[in-house]
Amino acid sequence: MPDGHLSRSDVARLAEVRRPAVTNWARRHQDFPKAVDIGGEELFEVRSIAAWLDGRPIPSNARVAGEQAGSTYGERFRRNLAASVDAGSASVDAGSASVGAGSLRPSPGTPENAPSTGSNTTNSLWEDLLRLRGPVDVLRYRNLVLGLVYLRSRDEDGWAAEGIEQVIPALENKTPEVHIALRDLRVNDRTAQQLADIAAIVDRFVGELGGAEAFHLLLSRFATLEGRRGGEFHTPESVVRMLVGVSAPAIAREVYDPACGTAELLTAAAVHARETNGRTPFQVHGTALNAESLALARMNLQLHGADAELRIQPAHALCGATHPHGPFTWIVTNPPFNMGGWCPDGPQDHGAWLYGPPPAHRADFAWLQHVAGLLASGGRAAVLMALNAAFSQNPSEHVIRSRMVDDGCVEGVIVLPPRLFHSTDIAVGIWLLTPPGTPRNEALFVDASGLGRMAGRTRRELTDADIEAVTGVVDGWRRGEGIDDRLGSAAAVSLKTIRLHGYNLNPRKYTGTAADAPAGGRTVEALRRELERLGRLATMVDVRIEREMRNLGCHGH
Repeated sequence: MPDGHLSRSDVARLAEVRRPAVTNWARRHQDFPKAVDIGGEELFEVRSIAAWLDGRPIPSNARVAGEQAGSTYGERFRRNLAASVDAGSASVDAGSASVGAGSLRPSPGTPENAPSTGSNTTNSLWEDLLRLRGPVDVLRYRNLVLGLVYLRSRDEDGWAAEGIEQVIPALENKTPEVHIALRDLRVNDRTAQQLADIAAIVDRFVGELGGAEAFHLLLSRFATLEGRRGGEFHTPESVVRMLVGVSAPAIAREVYDPACGTAELLTAAAVHARETNGRTPFQVHGTALNAESLALARMNLQLHGADAELRIQPAHALCGATHPHGPFTWIVTNPPFNMGGWCPDGPQDHGAWLYGPPPAHRADFAWLQHVAGLLASGGRAAVLMALNAAFSQNPSEHVIRSRMVDDGCVEGVIVLPPRLFHSTDIAVGIWLLTPPGTPRNEALFVDASGLGRMAGRTRRELTDADIEAVTGVVDGWRRGEGIDDRLGSAAAVSLKTIRLHGYNLNPRKYTGTAADAPAGGRTVEALRRELERLGRLATMVDVRIEREMRNLGCHGH
């Protein structure tokens, strides 16, 4: 085994897990190898990481071909590392880490959240799919493509043996909601050859990425294409990771999402539980708002190796909603923002509200009460809400919010950056909830609105470092260590102070960042952190250039 060091991303690639899994291992296991600072970057010693991973068995639903029961992440890590070295490659993963001068180093040019497979290939395949769409409604086309991904992934042998004429009827039987898309293709005289071309591209997608990752990537691409409608079913990946990161229990045994959409939050929770506590049985529960979402959610979870108990429950069932398997120790959800028409006969006619009937024109506090009422003793929840729910002066919402605070239900609120969603630039926040009656003297407020980076002309995304910083603040506060304010915008606020401010739960009210925000929306502190990050990156590049010059024998010339 070569000596040297690896970045967090390299460890994830060699162990074949997502990068957040490595972060979770480091946070939740005291014996995880400590990172060292080299050239302004946190790196891990190869031998120490390999030894630690030797003690991490791979769960049965995460094993790949050739791995037997009892196989460990250490064996996988060593195998992949040896393969890269034996091949004489200059990189651990093309363009991401080099083997030289006795160490493994990340390339400064590789984005922090770069996909694990060649983006040029997937981009080209995506363009091919778009060309074949024609006039078909994007939602129907999405259903067709994702249904084909599912079928190809679940029955590769049958897919290869039967051909498109046999695949389509089987697909319709397994996922009835794609029937409309298929009908539209036929009405527009799009022949079996047209369908065969789409199926061929899907086959390449799954071959490149695997079924789960292909489904995940295409779901995100379609959300971008759908615009406003896409935001109703899709939670961006960085927001998913933030929600899971700030709410996951130390040992997760179950998770519930009462508005699960296409199950991106549930799949992330299942992957998190598998990678952090693989030996612990884990149950997935979810409620979809319609049959289409239910079918897509089931496909998504099955491709990610998670068996789930899912059901349909229309939004108007919030008036008296219960779940047959509650209460739950972990709930994570992104319900529809500011949803109207959710209780046709009027919420005031239902007497089951924990803290009072919400207004009929907006369901935000119906969702919050629904989640709070389903939390088991010691449980926790993360609920994404439009930020205005934190300070709305609507009389009924103000009453509910004040009662939730006084009852210890509100653990904290985290405001996120704007423009995270494909569909809207509305300000959003994460409500951290605990069961009613939780003893509490203070709540945590975090203003993360200055974090993130532009992922395109109009949309932002949270980086791994952003997510780690926020989860670090939350975890430290929960452990009673006070506020490790690496963000410069977090505060633990007494309930007495919250009452004095009229139960306003906007983090900017308490973190002192509102007055610092310039017209562009980024705080002075956030700009300072960005300059520091760029400085560290410049140092890392200088170190790499110096090393490469030495390797070329040019040092000193």
